[in-house]
Formats: sequence, C-alpha cells, structure tokens
Amino acid sequence: MSSTPPLNILIVGSGLAGLTAAAILRPHHLVTVFERGTDSIATGGQGIIIAPNGTKILDSINYNLSRAGAVPILGIRTYTKEGVVLEDVDMDMKERFGADCVAMKRSDFRAELLRLATEENGSGDPVKVVFGKNVVGVDAEEGVVEFGDGERVYGDVVIVADGIHSRLRNAIVNDPSNHYEAQKTGLTCYRIAVDTESAQISLGNLVLPHWWDPQTSSNRSSIIYAGDGTPRFITAYPIHGGSMYNLACILQTQDSPKEASESWYADGDKNKMLELFGDFSEEMRRILSAATEVKVWELQDLEPLPTWTRGRSILIGDAAHAMTPLQGQGANMSIEDAEALGLLAPGTRREDVPAILRVVEDVRRERVSKVLEETRKSHGNLKVADRVFANADFNYGYNGIKETLKARDETV
Repeated sequence: MSSTPPLNILIVGSGLAGLTAAAILRPHHLVTVFERGTDSIATGGQGIIIAPNGTKILDSINYNLSRAGAVPILGIRTYTKEGVVLEDVDMDMKERFGADCVAMKRSDFRAELLRLATEENGSGDPVKVVFGKNVVGVDAEEGVVEFGDGERVYGDVVIVADGIHSRLRNAIVNDPSNHYEAQKTGLTCYRIAVDTESAQISLGNLVLPHWWDPQTSSNRSSIIYAGDGTPRFITAYPIHGGSMYNLACILQTQDSPKEASESWYADGDKNKMLELFGDFSEEMRRILSAATEVKVWELQDLEPLPTWTRGRSILIGDAAHAMTPLQGQGANMSIEDAEALGLLAPGTRREDVPAILRVVEDVRRERVSKVLEETRKSHGNLKVADRVFANADFNYGYNGIKETLKARDETV
C-alpha cells in the first residue's frame, strides 16, 4: 500500500461533469465539491442520452442505470410532421461498441451520480458536497479556491466544472481580453418532458402517436421533421423508466436581444412553442400543450480554448468545451473528461499533479475538438441521424484515456 497521502481534490460545480469526476476520484482521494446553488439544484427535468462511450465509463464505476430510470435506445427513426415513417435504423450499439445508448431524465441521472459520490458504504471516503458556497476566484497555480465571504481553501487539485457560463474559466485560460465566452449558434431549442398519463389526457379521443405507442415505438429516438424547407424538427425519446417522453423542439433562432448567459436554460413560453410548431400533427400539438414546464435554450457553444490547465487546476465539461446537442455528445464528453482524471492514481504526489493534468488535457482536447467540429457541421445539416451515424466509430468507440495513451505508445 502506498505511503503517499491521498490528494485533497476540490471540485467547483455539482453538475454532471463535477459529480462524475467526484465519483471516479473518491476511492483513492479526499474530494470536496462546492456548489453555489442549494441542495435542490438539478440540471433540469428534461432528457439526456448517454452514448456507448459514456455508458461504458458509467458501467465501470457501478452506476445503477435501473435506479436512474435509464431506457435503452435501440435505434433512430425519422418521421414527417404528419407522423409518416421516413426511415427506421437499428443500432447494434452493445454488440458493436460494448454498451447501449441509454436515455434518462436529467435530474434522475444527476441524483444517481450524487448517490455514488456521497454514499457511506462506497469505496473510499464519501465525497463532501457543500451547497450554497460560491467560489469567486481560483489561484490555479497553487490550487486555492476563494469564496465570496473571503474564505480560502487549499487543495492539491482544483477541478473547475462550473458550466458553459463559467465564472472561473479565465483564471485558467488567463486571457486579458476574456475572449473565451459561449456564443450563440443561431438555433433555439424548446425542451419539455411529458408523462404518458398527461399525454393521454391531452390527446383525448386520439391515440398515442406511432413514435410513443409502446406497441410500435421500439425504443427509438425519433426525429420528426417539418419537411417544408424550414430548419425545424422535434426529437422525442423515452425517459424515467419509459413513463415519460423528452421532446426537444429545435428551430432557427428568432431575433433575440438577450445576452448568451440570459438565454441559456430560461423559462420558455408554451404558447410561443405551440405557435412555432403549430403545423405539426394534431397529436403532436396536443402533446406539446400537455407540458407543465417549458425550458428554452438559445443553443450555444464555445470556441476551442488555448488551454484547459494551469498549475494544479483544470477545466472540464461545458466549462472547457461546450457544444450543442445535435450530435448527442456534450454530456458524453464531460463523462470522458471525468474518466481521464483517473490518471490521478493512488500514490500520486502533489508535485506530480501539474504534469498529469497536462497529459489529461493533451488527450482530451484533441478528441473534443474533433467532436465539436463535427457537431458544428450538424448546425447546417439538420439530418441529424445521418451525422450521428457518420461519426459512430469515432464517437462511440472511445475506451478511455488509458487505452488512448496505450495506442499512442504503440504507434511511436
């Protein structure tokens, strides 16, 4: 057993990236997560799809997909706005890549990560999650976080996972112009989640549509296109053990005076959503009208950063590489980032941390840049299914940072 003491790791942000990193690092280190929100914070009630590259990592940390209400996604099906099937493609993900695509309610996904990180009977010391603690500054070289009340906490590693509108990004990038901020992409997404009972009530004398009906849905992620030359489509897939559906309604952004930080995950206008998609089928309109909560994103991404690391600090997740959901890889990149931090192995000395973080960045930044590039191509080609399958081997075939480093060594 190593005589080197465990690292004291400080994580800023309790979203998907931060909590995945916490769960991965807790077996061998002392981990504290600082979250400026309350303990009721979540990442939204809408859905998220984790692809095989992410699912394999979750499997490796004993993430309980059943507890999280995960639904396997076994194919992609496209429809006209009237509900006519255009294409139905099976995805042999488990056989081909070693794991399924799964869909979850975001709050369910996060709750299971939080349980893994903090449960008493897990491996290592439970992660300490401190809510209502606003980190306002980071000394990246020394590994110090500073809070709004003037308190400073010292660590061996600082992981900044505070999201797309990171307040701490520039402490690491160190750009005097503070140029690296999220930019709008010209696309807007209304997101809702509707349970089956509410949908049936709203449908009245109409039956569940083909993409929802349990007899015909076949665990598909369905894409319903406007088909009239306008860049509008709706993505629908089951979540929460199949008892709900996530619907993401995407279109070209209308003129918006809002700053990028104001137009991210804002409350949406249901009537406006219904107006914008009012030419879709009667079944779809009724299902959209059943939503009790509507969120709207003006979809944004982030230019590749010149660096993710400085000293003993590193950016991960959307703080490092925000991208739109049009390839379904944003959350998966965050999970991969967290897995890569497993290079902070037991026995890692404090003085070794900066060099290890640079290796993590070197591997991750190269891969993420390619994923971002392909995702941006999707902004102009809204045949999403085509784009997803075109990059399947690269996206889903990833087996973690150690395999990547091993492959690099073998080619030298």
